[in-house]
Amino acid sequence: MKKDNKKGFWKTIWNFTSSYKKNLITAMVFSMLTGIAIAFQPIIIKHIIDNGITNTALSDIDRIKTAAFFCGIYVLVHASRMFTWAAGYKNVLEGLEGFLFKVRSEFFEHIQTLCMRFYDNTSSGELFNYIMGSPMANLKEFLRQFALNIPYQSIALVISICAMLSYDWLLTIVMVTALLVCLAFNMHSRKKVRRLSGELLKSESEASKYINDMIHGSNAIKMYAIEGEIHDNFEGYIRELKNKGVKLSFTQWLEQAKPEFTQQVGIAAVYLVGAFSCIYRGLSIGELTAFISSMNIIMTTLTSWFNINLLKSNAEASLDRITSVLKTETSTPETRLYHSLEVEERSAKEKGLPCIEFKDVTFGYDSRKIFDHFNCKMEYNKSFGLVGSSGSGKSTVTKLIMRLYDVESGEILMHGYNIKKYSLHDLRKSIGIVPQEPFIFQMSILDNIRIACPKAPMNEIMDAMETARVHEFVNDLPNGWNTIVGDGGFGLSGGQKQRIAIARAILGKPDMLIFDEATSALDNVSEKHIQNAIDELMQTHTVIIVAHRLTTIKNVDKIFVFDKGKIIQSGSFDELSSQEGMFKEMLDIANEEE
Repeated sequence: MKKDNKKGFWKTIWNFTSSYKKNLITAMVFSMLTGIAIAFQPIIIKHIIDNGITNTALSDIDRIKTAAFFCGIYVLVHASRMFTWAAGYKNVLEGLEGFLFKVRSEFFEHIQTLCMRFYDNTSSGELFNYIMGSPMANLKEFLRQFALNIPYQSIALVISICAMLSYDWLLTIVMVTALLVCLAFNMHSRKKVRRLSGELLKSESEASKYINDMIHGSNAIKMYAIEGEIHDNFEGYIRELKNKGVKLSFTQWLEQAKPEFTQQVGIAAVYLVGAFSCIYRGLSIGELTAFISSMNIIMTTLTSWFNINLLKSNAEASLDRITSVLKTETSTPETRLYHSLEVEERSAKEKGLPCIEFKDVTFGYDSRKIFDHFNCKMEYNKSFGLVGSSGSGKSTVTKLIMRLYDVESGEILMHGYNIKKYSLHDLRKSIGIVPQEPFIFQMSILDNIRIACPKAPMNEIMDAMETARVHEFVNDLPNGWNTIVGDGGFGLSGGQKQRIAIARAILGKPDMLIFDEATSALDNVSEKHIQNAIDELMQTHTVIIVAHRLTTIKNVDKIFVFDKGKIIQSGSFDELSSQEGMFKEMLDIANEEE
């Protein structure tokens, strides 16, 4: 199982870096050249001491010349080491940043394909943390350390061990014994750090989710005067984050300290045995100095590898969380063979088929059942009002038409074909929707409208703005339609945001328009403007209006009255208002409130 996890980790890393393998291979080559230079520097030091400084067979001036010659070689080797390191470092950065770009790009692209069921259970703060937070930082730090250090240190390690064996076998045994003890410590440490890292990432994800929700709900927090309670809860999350962060960091230090202390004991033992070897076994000062220099390279290398191994624990925990999202499959998958919406619409009209038809549809949100064998038909170029109590299923109808969710059984037909037969892009582009609370992006009003069709010519944008009555308020803004609106449409009234949403929906040239309680939160003046726009669009489109205010559906062709996932009444406004039933009761209540 552990081998599979290890293989899966590296396979995933390779898949994300495969586009940058040229950079990585080039970096490895330069890094190995760097390792050769590092390993040979202690050998040069040996020659400086034994062939120059302590060589009594030469005259003083010749000893200086010999030492100077090897010192020059030492400098040249170090200069080449710096050059190869710089070349390798540049290529590592290209590959590393390319890896992060690839992961972020695929992650963002993937979550765009996921259905609403995924977003119902995952907060935007959590997803943002995956893309820009600790998981990416952990992966970046591990790969940076790994790519920069492992290749050159591996070469330096092999050459250094060979050189040390040639100097003295006894000293080599002492050093290897210390290294084996360090390795045993590190294997135990890695498991502990990975577990703590996973716990920290989980707490960070929960905190990000909470913070994101509270920032978006800042208005409600102020209105209910619950700042104190929210702050206490916030402190609870970040206190847990602090405690786990301290625990992880201290544990990492403690686990690093164990092999470090063992190394120092090993170094002291090498010095003691080295002194004995120089005095009684004929080891030269140059050989001892070179041995110690090579030993320092090995100790530094292994310390680095131990740290990298601990960083890998963080990286594995991070990659697990990222890949868990990447492996999540949408419940509204695309089909391979698509039907043409435009062609099928013409054919369906010729055959007299309805525009939309629900056939024995069963659907629910998790454990909450909404529809059970639900049936409904909507004809072309007609307008339909959907009314009923909250949770009765009227808004769910629009979500299912757009395949934001898929039905559990039964089918929804558009132009005579199951909507699953159309591409999601074509299906949703054929429908223009104006929700109760339209999302306004933090950009200009013009760009907010144009986002539905970025390549639309200005005359079409102007026509959409005119139909939606945007001109009636946009000219009073400081920079007209180039006025930048704040986060979530800050600075605009509810009616203004609704008119921008209508213009956006119209610009996409949809065949069908859905207004999901588009006037429920508006004042009478704003409602009148929106209603005039809707009435005009009802002349040329199939229109579905999910209504809270019954006055907004007076002019529709047909009204469906929903109750507990069923249509209990249908007919025109005049027909239903003159019949005993739920619609008349709702109308009487509305008249009393006025």
